[in-house]
Amino acid sequence: MKKNFLLLLSALVISCSTGPQITTDDEKSQSILAAYDSYLSNDYSWADKLYSPEISIYINSVESVDIEANIAGLSAHHELFSNISLNNPNGGKAYVQTTNYNNDLGIWSHAWFIWKGTGKVTGKTIQTPVHVAYRWDDNGTISETWLFSDQAPLLEEINASQIQ
Repeated sequence: MKKNFLLLLSALVISCSTGPQITTDDEKSQSILAAYDSYLSNDYSWADKLYSPEISIYINSVESVDIEANIAGLSAHHELFSNISLNNPNGGKAYVQTTNYNNDLGIWSHAWFIWKGTGKVTGKTIQTPVHVAYRWDDNGTISETWLFSDQAPLLEEINASQIQ
């Protein structure tokens, strides 16, 4: 009897769990990985589909940039660098997971990768760890993006390109 009660209690606790639900093979995570593949080809057609028209994009700052400035910055990577890659530190592609917090936080996708590229001016290969957080809205588009990375190596290549 005691054993049956504990099994029933365990089943009840597990079925009532409302904690965060984390996935990696869901549609949202996969759409971000597909956007990364397009970025590597310098194609930004995914932005109109994934980004909300009212998106706030934060790049190492609490001040946002608009979609056009964000895409111009991403495209500039290809003007400044060759052999760009986004890899997981353990090998393979970037790692993306989506978390449904089941509360006011909503649904967020998080990506982690090592950005790597070879400067076209300096010839220097740089690597920098990156974390990007994407907040999804009720329309299934990204309403907020936060990018965190060390921009110093990128800025060095920008400065070198302006000297020439």
